[in-house]
Amino acid sequence: SSLMIIYFVNSMKRENFQQVLQGAVAGQHDDLERILKLYDPLVRKYAVVNGKLDEELYQYLLIHIALNITKFSF
Repeated sequence: SSLMIIYFVNSMKRENFQQVLQGAVAGQHDDLERILKLYDPLVRKYAVVNGKLDEELYQYLLIHIALNITKFSF
């Protein structure tokens, strides 16, 4: 799953990734959605409890990212 993220980031040109991230930080919903999709495998990995995906934790993590991405600084 971490390799999948590296693949997506590498396949997306660095400038494009930075542009999408800046858009998400600025509140652009499409860019936020792209970031959430990009990091979905990693979020799912950390939402596994006792070997099973905890849906509530998964949703909590996505909401936490969405609400706090505007605090990200470059």
